[in-house]
Amino acid sequence: MNKKPRLVILGGGFAGLRLLYRLHRKFDITLVDPRSESLAKPMLPEVAFSGKPISHTRFPLAPIARRSGSHFVHASAVAVDPSSKSVRLSSGDSMNYDFLVIATGAVKDYGAIEGLEEFGYSVCDDLHAPRLFETISSFRGGPIVTGAALSTWGSKVAAPQLKAPCEGPIGEVIFMIHHEMASRNTPHTITAFTPGEVFFEDVGDSVHQALNPMLQTVGVEVLTQKVVTQVHKDAVKFADGTEIEAALAIVIPPYVGPKVVSDSGLGDEMGFLPVNEQMQSLEHENIFGAGDATALSMPKLGHIAVHQADIVAAGLRRAVGEDVAVPHYRPEIFCIMNQGGTDATLILSDVLFGGSRDIAKRGSIAHLMKWSFDSWSYHTRGHLPPDLLQEALEFALK
Repeated sequence: MNKKPRLVILGGGFAGLRLLYRLHRKFDITLVDPRSESLAKPMLPEVAFSGKPISHTRFPLAPIARRSGSHFVHASAVAVDPSSKSVRLSSGDSMNYDFLVIATGAVKDYGAIEGLEEFGYSVCDDLHAPRLFETISSFRGGPIVTGAALSTWGSKVAAPQLKAPCEGPIGEVIFMIHHEMASRNTPHTITAFTPGEVFFEDVGDSVHQALNPMLQTVGVEVLTQKVVTQVHKDAVKFADGTEIEAALAIVIPPYVGPKVVSDSGLGDEMGFLPVNEQMQSLEHENIFGAGDATALSMPKLGHIAVHQADIVAAGLRRAVGEDVAVPHYRPEIFCIMNQGGTDATLILSDVLFGGSRDIAKRGSIAHLMKWSFDSWSYHTRGHLPPDLLQEALEFALK
């Protein structure tokens, strides 16, 4: 009986679990992650603003791997040696691979913004989101400032050079915190800033025309081309010398590539893995990437991570002799932005990538769809809704 090829997957997020579920019958898989639990990051704004238990955003990785006949290693990957096809771990151990997939996600560089961790808040992980909820629970009102820090990207692949990695969470911050403050009759103002020339720079005019009246309705002032440099106790400061009074500052920090990629000499100037449209490393044919860790993934979005994982899965099956078609890389913006209560807006746009779809649909149905997606993913331990349902949804939006 032939032995299965050894596949090491670094990262147990959307992309890593997608690959595990799709490939465990064909490969001897080892899943490596410094966390013992997978984190459903799209649910974190609900933790911060609606009080969703943080436990409902996490589920353990070891049982998932075990049930699929795979292995889970609770450790960080610290170095990859392509010449020996090995990965060195934080435990001191090493493991060999026939194929390697880097799906670690990006690193949120909180330290790049002076004072952010001391005086500011974020919704990017399961430490910051609960901390923000505790503060909002006792917030007595005042000026709220929110936005994304400037991120910079490498030049080794032809990906959109966005100023912010993803501003969907900032949209959720705006609408959900306004809903919470209004429901409590708490006096407040909201100022949103963006390093880009426009807020939501990854979508087209039709989506902007839908979103702008929503922002105006809740009285949000939007400041463009503002690069945050410091968060103080009562103000947010910018690179142009201006500052805004802030009783509460909520900031998405800059993104940088995973340390294992840069330390292994696999990354571009900012530490992201350069890959081609088959998600294959530009320098090593048996190393692949999927999700935010790749230089090609722009914006940094779960929907794109899953699309890239599907391409990797098909490519690996072909690499071991299966006659399967590898999907073309056709990224799109697909997200559902919660707006408080039972309100949400679904966004589908591929204008950034040369397409013509640019749709925003608001209402309780969009909220129900997000609730259904999140519930399915949580209770099935990282499985996504059946492809048929997603295809039907996209057909309905056309």
